[in-house]
Amino acid sequence: MGIKEAFRRVIGIAYLESRWIKRQPLWIVQGLVAGIGFIFILFAWGSTEALRNLIVAYVIAGSWGLGLNIIAQSIGWARTLGEYEWYVASPITLYDYFLGTVLGTMPFLLSNIIPAIILAVILNISLVRFLALMSLMPISLLIGMFLSLSIILRIRSPTNISAITNPLYTATTILPPVYYPLSILPKEIRFVCLAIPTTSLTELGKWIMLGRTTIPIQYSLASILIWIIILMLVIKQKLRWGLE
Repeated sequence: MGIKEAFRRVIGIAYLESRWIKRQPLWIVQGLVAGIGFIFILFAWGSTEALRNLIVAYVIAGSWGLGLNIIAQSIGWARTLGEYEWYVASPITLYDYFLGTVLGTMPFLLSNIIPAIILAVILNISLVRFLALMSLMPISLLIGMFLSLSIILRIRSPTNISAITNPLYTATTILPPVYYPLSILPKEIRFVCLAIPTTSLTELGKWIMLGRTTIPIQYSLASILIWIIILMLVIKQKLRWGLE
């Protein structure tokens, strides 16, 4: 009975968080068109090797953006508008709330995952390797969400939420080597870039799916682990539930 009730709570949250699909379904279509279009751009200027790297970038950047931008914005707005307190006062647990919010916003990932699947099929990527790459999505999502929440939970003006998350997404996916290889940077900068979580996640994704990495993989793993520990400690201080 407990599991059934928990499932109903999660689905209820997911439904509430997915109402935007009925209002603005073209957001997904727009992202999907952009994702497929970028495949043609890279193929025209690069090669099939560039497209293999693009699969990793789509999976990491897509899940990262879902956590850092979409989910964090949703939670930030809920706290600003007082909806967060409604959930706290209800039988819903923090885990119900997070899981429901993730499920309700998952359609945003389609604009990245569908092009990645298309590329994986065309380029004959091993199904096992592709699924192993997909296993990084929850980690990427959580680090992105925690990073964004650690900032926006400290602001009071709701108008500043999007003004922070959108540039933060651009700064962590476009500037660092996510859509381009780490190997093109000078050796002195490569280790510095691994301090950026999206870079470490991308390098780990390439190691999993393509069997190679620019810097020994233990450095990327260490960076990811450090980020998880630090952000969990920071979020624990700001994201309260119940009478804590």
